[in-house]
Amino acid sequence: MSMQIDYLRVALSLALCLGLGVAAIFLLRSRFRGLSVGPARDLALLESLRVDPRTAVHVLAYQDQRLLLTTRDNAVHVTVLPASATTPGADAAPAAPRDTGARAAAHDASDGAPAP
Repeated sequence: MSMQIDYLRVALSLALCLGLGVAAIFLLRSRFRGLSVGPARDLALLESLRVDPRTAVHVLAYQDQRLLLTTRDNAVHVTVLPASATTPGADAAPAAPRDTGARAAAHDASDGAPAP
């Protein structure tokens, strides 16, 4: 009885086992992606804007507050946004400026038309 090892058969078996293991890992990761259990986060980055190469503006949400974070070079400035800015619909268009009577009269007089 001779003791020969078939190295090709061993290599193919090893490759098959490794391939099945990698496939199982990818399958489990894709199936249970949203089930990761971790601590709830209080801090979230809502929006970020680069003004120029040295200046950036970030809006952060922390618990029930919104913070405006401005960074320039090595300086950081933090501003707590007022509560009215955190309410839904606060980003609606601002009201048009009201035209006062004196301003209207001055405008009409500059056109040469009589004031109403």
